[in-house]
Amino acid sequence: MFDPDVQRELLTEFFSENREALHRIEADLLRLEGSPPRGELSPLVHSVFRNMHTVKGNCRMMDFGRLESLTHEAENLLDHLREGRIPADSTLCGVLFQVLDAVRSALDHLERTGREGEENARFADLTQQMRRIHESADQAYIFGRESPHAEEADASGEGGEEAEEDDDSGEALDLGPLPVDDASSPASSSSSSVAAPQNARLRSVQLSIERLDQLMDLVGELNAAFNHLQYSFTRHPEQAAHSLEMMEQQLQQLQHEVLQYRLQPIGRIWESYHRLVRDLAVATGKKILLELEGSDTEVDRNILLALKESLGHILRNAADHGIESPAERVAAGKSPVGVIRMSAAQSHGQIHLEIADDGRGVDLARVRDKALALGLISPERAREAPEEEILHLVMLPGFSTAAQVSALSGRGAGMDVVKSAVEKVGGAIHLASTAGRGTRIRLRIPQTVSIVPALLVRNGDASYAAPQVNVVEMVSYYGPDVAHHVEGKMRHLMVRVRDRLLPLLRLDRLLASQAQTSDDASLDEIRSAPELNVAVLQSEEHLFALAVDHIDEPANLVIKPLPRALRRVAILAGAALMPDGSVCFLLNVAELHRFLE
Repeated sequence: MFDPDVQRELLTEFFSENREALHRIEADLLRLEGSPPRGELSPLVHSVFRNMHTVKGNCRMMDFGRLESLTHEAENLLDHLREGRIPADSTLCGVLFQVLDAVRSALDHLERTGREGEENARFADLTQQMRRIHESADQAYIFGRESPHAEEADASGEGGEEAEEDDDSGEALDLGPLPVDDASSPASSSSSSVAAPQNARLRSVQLSIERLDQLMDLVGELNAAFNHLQYSFTRHPEQAAHSLEMMEQQLQQLQHEVLQYRLQPIGRIWESYHRLVRDLAVATGKKILLELEGSDTEVDRNILLALKESLGHILRNAADHGIESPAERVAAGKSPVGVIRMSAAQSHGQIHLEIADDGRGVDLARVRDKALALGLISPERAREAPEEEILHLVMLPGFSTAAQVSALSGRGAGMDVVKSAVEKVGGAIHLASTAGRGTRIRLRIPQTVSIVPALLVRNGDASYAAPQVNVVEMVSYYGPDVAHHVEGKMRHLMVRVRDRLLPLLRLDRLLASQAQTSDDASLDEIRSAPELNVAVLQSEEHLFALAVDHIDEPANLVIKPLPRALRRVAILAGAALMPDGSVCFLLNVAELHRFLE
């Protein structure tokens, strides 16, 4: 009988090792299906077999009989593939993808409950599908109709080596029919059973011994700095300031090091999108190439988790609505293979993401007509608004131009959900589209939200912070200069900053949920004030000014989620504890700008 602590450790290792093995199997299967290798000795085939063997062996060791039986059947099927008796076609890969999803689902149930779930019907169906493939392969082999891949293996010898060297940054998919049940459909499998192990991988950290040693060294230096500070206070008070400075430096260095541990290559979540695009191509009967650039760009793991589903939603939209069918593309003079390209780059603490497709683009006339029907825009504005404004109407809540609800693109949860998720982490989103040439979506997000450089401001006795990435400058006016620089235009308060007239928001009124219009009372009130302190902020391409009571110094804030009672206050993005024990709220600049729209 195992000690309970030992049993827990074994189970932890069991789940971790199996999920990593399943992840490797999925990646290799995508490469096999997208560009089936020639030769029975293909390293990819051997890799899939070895990893499935690992999963089976782990299940046997832990005495999970149903899982062992299913993975053993998959191992037998892969053995046929190794021998060249069956090809790595869409039917084979489709069944194996379903096996991966079933195993993942079973592992999730095991982790939650500590016992195997009732997967008998699903496991039995998959086992039957794999045995049918066995039987058809055996019959072909007996009657001399061996797989064409086996003949290629004889002719090419070690030709399978080429497959391992192929670039796996994209898969061109042209797949025939394959068995798909509800549990493995694009709407469920790719967004849930695939997402769960990916999220689990993002929630864990693997550190080398060298990095742990560095962390221990920093902790040792911090302890020495504390001892020196303690000594200074008791023996040499005149040295206390210097000791505090030393300790501050050690803390900043430790903070920086821990922050680096939180960063993950964005490719860690992008890997799962190959499977998502593959399933979308099958479901829509399209040919789609997914290209990834900048996969090594590092982003805070919490941001990756917050945006993972939103990025998947954008991909589903591109595959379902953007990319045309092969016949439509050929008729339009395009390649039958549609391309979705995802890229990431880091600059000045910001991550710039782009998701672009070469599909049909957004039909602005349909967007305009739908917005008019929903009452989201007046007929006069619909006639006068520039194309960019019309395009961005697709990010309003509930907006959709789809004639029918699609299981691939969601039910009413559209680009407004994506925009909300991006802005929740302090980012911004921008759309561009050209009819017949495709759509491009650009996201700008902070590299990390844990520690935010911010400008501190005060309103009354309360402190607030604006992310420095959104701060352009700070300006103060006194006496007659206040009235000289403040105006009322088009029912909005305006302030002139360096000969540029900017919309002016008052933080006190925002917090009181009062209107920001330039009625005579509010205009007179602010123009008669003895001083006006303004922070010029930028949201996407828009500049505006925020009037506050007082402007304090910049600071690096450790941001925590808002208490549940304040999470519906859209203009607040988080909270930080100040040195005096008070709470400072981080402002959501994108939400502030909405008061001007």
